Amino acid sequence: MLNARKPARRIAAVASMTAGLMLCSAVTATADEPPSGGAEQCFPNVICAGANSGGKTPVPGSTAPAGGGGGGSDSGPQVCSYHGVPWACHDPQWGWFDSGQGCYFRPLDNPPPAGASEWGGHDPKDGALYSKVCPQTGGGQDGAEVVFMANGRPGQAPIDLARLKQQAFDRVAFPQPKGRVKPDGTAVVNSPVWLWAEGAVPPKPGVAEIPGVISVTVTPRLVKADWDFGNGLKTTCATAGTPYDDTYGPAESPDCGYRFTVGSGTRKSGVFDGTVTTYWEADVVVTGPNPDKYTLKGIRRQSAVFALRVAEMQVLN
Repeated sequence: MLNARKPARRIAAVASMTAGLMLCSAVTATADEPPSGGAEQCFPNVICAGANSGGKTPVPGSTAPAGGGGGGSDSGPQVCSYHGVPWACHDPQWGWFDSGQGCYFRPLDNPPPAGASEWGGHDPKDGALYSKVCPQTGGGQDGAEVVFMANGRPGQAPIDLARLKQQAFDRVAFPQPKGRVKPDGTAVVNSPVWLWAEGAVPPKPGVAEIPGVISVTVTPRLVKADWDFGNGLKTTCATAGTPYDDTYGPAESPDCGYRFTVGSGTRKSGVFDGTVTTYWEADVVVTGPNPDKYTLKGIRRQSAVFALRVAEMQVLN
């Protein structure tokens, strides 16, 4: 069963036009139940209040795709129109409204395989199958029709997928690490030193979407942390490290530790200047007519420089 839905019906009574109300017709008639979509809509023979008009037509990558004509206010529900009649630009069940055709289009959740009759001989890579509902035609009782729509079809602004991907990535707050060590005053050569990158906790995924049409999710994960103390003193940890607690005593770090082989007394400053650089990867998942999945690599964040003094143990005879 493809995504075919029949709209409900309702009886709408007419009334005279008054301030704040829009009279779509002046006769009593049966009309379809308007899709909610979070906005007021006008149907033929239905009185609607508070329907926005004018404003800017939403575009892909912002709040809704352009459908040719129609409009909406910059704040509040977006409202499109067809032959002067306002309609919600998006309905949770029917999808996006195309003001050029006066119909709602929604990509099929589970399209049939390539070669199926619904594709009409088209290649899936050239477009997608949509559920088409035209509530303003025939009383809206004809239900949904499955149609093929080519990518970037005339009259429809193409989805700016690159922009959506960038928006999703920008919404991931990759943390700036802070290098922490223990002992944090003076460490001793050949003694265990605990290292951890404070704040290097995987942030929440970033999401950008055109509701009901396409979504992009970027999910980050930490790959490694590189520690550099200069003079070739380096180490790499597979995790951000474990913060030291006094209850651990002289134990070594379970996942990110280091033993200095030389003291910092050889440095003019008397300390080692350390940094920690965290490396991240991000899994990108695109859902919609042309789903995709891949991984971004090489994302890194570096800490500010921190100082660590390392003393050499002297044995007295």
